[in-house]
Amino acid sequence: MDWVAHYNPWLVALSYVIAALSSYVSLVLHPARVAAEEAPPSRIIPSAAALGLGIWGMHFTGMAACHFDGVQVGYRWDLTALSLVVAIAFTAIGFATLWLLPGAEGPLIAGIPMAAGILSMHFLGMMAITGDLYFRYRSDLVLAAGAIALFASIAALSLSMVPSKRVGKVCSALVMAIAICGMHYTGMAAAVMVVPVAR
Repeated sequence: MDWVAHYNPWLVALSYVIAALSSYVSLVLHPARVAAEEAPPSRIIPSAAALGLGIWGMHFTGMAACHFDGVQVGYRWDLTALSLVVAIAFTAIGFATLWLLPGAEGPLIAGIPMAAGILSMHFLGMMAITGDLYFRYRSDLVLAAGAIALFASIAALSLSMVPSKRVGKVCSALVMAIAICGMHYTGMAAAVMVVPVAR
């Protein structure tokens, strides 16, 4: 039988705050070359680590906000750890691309690995769930989640290159948080939790 997930709105709000703050820290550190500023590529790793941790933290805060109507769930530590590594690695690729391509095409290309990292982290996190249940996925909502992650990532990276540093980075962080949270909760809507009748 299918069960419906319900959410704690306070934890949902907290998940957005985590995504926004980590995005801002990441973009403060990020090494994109803007106008006369040329930041060293050595800042790619700490920037990617900040955003990757934020994506990971947002996901599991969002999962803590989700109540599966009495179904007890746990998490595999290996897939949970892998999801963090993937989030940081793909984000590093995105920031490296942005550093190498400081022109208008940079955010367009860098947004692809960034979105892939957000999506991969989410679905690895979902695969890590253990318990007397399994998930089916609606393909239309999975595609929608991917589109949200891609377009919002491109928009966020574009905003991050605005010469007005603080305004650009704050706006970019807010948009990036929408990308992360929008993808997560759309991805959750795509997941149909199935609990066997004979539990």
